[in-house]
Order: sequence, then structure tokens, then C-alpha cells
Amino acid sequence: MPVQHHIRTRSVPPSCSKDFNREWFITMKRVLLCVLVIALTAPTIQATENVDISVAIYFSSVRRFAEEIEEPLRYSWTHEGATYTITPYIISKREVLEGKLSSYDILVIPGSGRHYLDALNPRWRSAVISFVENGGGYLGICGGANLASMGFQEPLSPNTLLNRSVLKIANVYVNDEQGEEWQYLWRSNWRYGGLPLNVSIPQNDNPIFGGLYGDLRSIRYWGGPGMYDAGKEDARLGPVTPLAIYAEEPMDVAPLHYWKWEGGTAVPARNITTDIRGQYAAIATTYGNGRVVLFGPHPERNTFFDGHVEEFPVRPKLAPFTWFIYNWVSDNASVISYNWWMLRRSVAWLAGYDMPPISEIAAHIEEPAYGLYIYGRKVIPSQHALVIGPLTITGVLVDAEEGGVYIDGELAYEGTGNVEISVHLVPGIHCIKMTAQRGNEAAWGERTIISLG
Repeated sequence: MPVQHHIRTRSVPPSCSKDFNREWFITMKRVLLCVLVIALTAPTIQATENVDISVAIYFSSVRRFAEEIEEPLRYSWTHEGATYTITPYIISKREVLEGKLSSYDILVIPGSGRHYLDALNPRWRSAVISFVENGGGYLGICGGANLASMGFQEPLSPNTLLNRSVLKIANVYVNDEQGEEWQYLWRSNWRYGGLPLNVSIPQNDNPIFGGLYGDLRSIRYWGGPGMYDAGKEDARLGPVTPLAIYAEEPMDVAPLHYWKWEGGTAVPARNITTDIRGQYAAIATTYGNGRVVLFGPHPERNTFFDGHVEEFPVRPKLAPFTWFIYNWVSDNASVISYNWWMLRRSVAWLAGYDMPPISEIAAHIEEPAYGLYIYGRKVIPSQHALVIGPLTITGVLVDAEEGGVYIDGELAYEGTGNVEISVHLVPGIHCIKMTAQRGNEAAWGERTIISLG
């Protein structure tokens, strides 16, 4: 796969305003590539190489799903004289349909059911397939893995309709039935649902999980697919490398049930069954000149090292039925960035570069996030962070030797570990940036806050 190195002039992480400067960065990327060519013909000129890996994260319905991928990818590392910086951008259906994927190195499709609807559009599918075939990288998680596959080998079912959306850029079928594995999504209390599921790391020749061959690793699971070989004949389809295999069955780790009412009491009617143990939890492959990495579970979320499932009834507003959802109950959670290295190393491999360290380094802003806050208290959820009155900014700098918090570019905190800062922002839009540095690695988190005074 062709690999391009770009000389970059900036040495600081991108700011909250990066989306508004996207076209400027594209132009500068082309100009600076020409500078690199000139520099390579003049051996007396010495320059430090800064390599930018531009990643488009697809947002269709819930922006938070895209932002949960964006955060782990705000990361850079230095290796053998080159500094590699992953620069994530959140894009929409419009950019795909307007042919703008060529501006990026990698496309990420997070877990969401809305992507299937977007992919019903032949222009959308063609744009993504051409992007990968011509050398782009594709990273699919949960629903994004289903979308890249050959589809579902099932009798007539709701998933039969989804087969019209699949991209067929990975030579695998997916096992993800609506009445089985999908129930771990449909019944999840999103913040507290999702179970920890162990995967095993088989010996392979792909470097993404290098150093962990033979190990077990816990990854959070929300009803994603088990994958298995499809055996399709197509010269564009490369061999499938299993990166991780499900070592446990979801129904054994977190038994869920269909329920019925008897005498006004809810009782289990039957168990929900799953059958993905032994199938692929993550794979790497190629399609044309591009590379593909797929995950069934969610490495962007933290996981747990013990605990149990708890089912309980809820009645949605105005609904004539009661729905049973579940939490995972545990006091033994991993750090938020426990598996973020999987995404970072996947991006490096997709772009054709050497691997960054297996590391938990992170600068994670916890609050405020996704809600309206009145005098420090979150009163309703929201797609954005809206604040009235004073608030407390909290977060954590994981595995950092140095760290800081910046408010609108001004240093407000220096240190490591847990962060807690009390502020009262003037009305307007504010950028909160948290940074972490350790050795040859750096990570940063950002949040845009709208203050109403």
C-alpha cells in the first residue's frame, strides 16, 4: 500500500476550532508535500519529519458515538526520528456523497444502526468502496464491522434487509442475530450496560496485537458480531487475519431473558441465547490497495474485571408496554483508556506506519459533557455541553509524566492524575483542552462548552 509522509509545520495538537480550518489544512498538506519533495532533493537541508494521519470518523445520528472514537485518536508518538500525529475529524453523509473521502487517510465507521440506512444509497456505498480500493483505510466497530462484511447468513429475518447495505470489502460473514446478540444492544442501559467479554489473541503476522499473542483481553461488548470466513472469490479481497477471538459467550457472562407477566409479576419466559464464542472478535484484511480492520466489541469504552448483570423493567413514556433492560454492576472498572491502544495501533497499521506503544496514556475530560448544567448540576442530557453559572471541570490524566488543562488557550492547571477545576465562564463558546505527555507519546482531550452566563 502506498505510504505518503507529509512535512507539517504545526507542533501542537489541533484545537477545538480545527473543523473550521479543515480546507486550509488540506491546502497546506498539498503545499507541504511539495516542500518535502524539494527537501529530499537537497541533502544539505536537515528537517524533523512530522507525519500527519488524517482520520475521518463518520457521524450519522448520535454524535457522541463519533466523539467516543475521536477521543482515543487524539494521540501522537515519536519513532526513529519521525513524529506521527493522528488527526481525527468528524464527518457526515454529505462529505461522503460529495466525494471528500479522498482528503483523508482512514475512514472510521463506529457502532450505530443508522449507517445501514445511509449505505442503502448506492452513491454512498460506491464512495466508501472506491476509497478503500484506491488505498484508503477502513476501521469498523460493531455495526461498522457488519457494514464492511459480506453480510448475514440467516434465514429470512430483519437482518436480511440489512444485507442490501453491506460493502463486501472484508471476506467474512457476520453472526449477529436480532433475537440473540443484538439483544445486548437493544436491552442495554447505554451508560451502565455493556458487558466485559474476554477475547483471546492468536498468534499471527499482523503487528497490531504484537506482544500479546496467547493472552486474554477484556473488551466491552454491546451486541456486536462474531465474524467467520466467507470464502468469496474476488481478486480485490485479501486474506483475513484473525486478531482476536471471542473466548466467552455473552449469554454465559451476562444471562439475559425474555420476560412475561404472571399474576401481575414479571417472570423469565426463556433465556436469550448467543453463539459467537470461537468466532473472530477482530480481524485485519485488505481490499484492493486499501486495508481494513474490524472489531465486534468496543475498544473505545472502558471495561470491567468482575461484576454481574442486573435486569430491570422500564416503561417508556406513553408506551403501552414494559421493556426490560440491563446494567453491568461492578466496582472494579478499568481506566477509560485501557484498550485505546488497539484503535491507535489499528490506525497506524491502516496508514502503513510502525506501531506506537501499547499504552494507556490519555487526557480524558469527564465533566461537563452531553448535558445542560445549572450551577454545576447536570439537569438534562444534551448533544452538547451547556452551562449556566459556575461549574467544575473534572477529568483524569492517565499515565502522564506531565499534564495540563487549558481554557481558551490559557493554562489553568498543571499536574497529573485526577483533575478538578472550579470555574465560572463568561457567556460564549469556550474550548477546554487537557494534555498528557510521557516520553515519546502525547495525548489530548478537548471539549467545547457553551456558557449561558
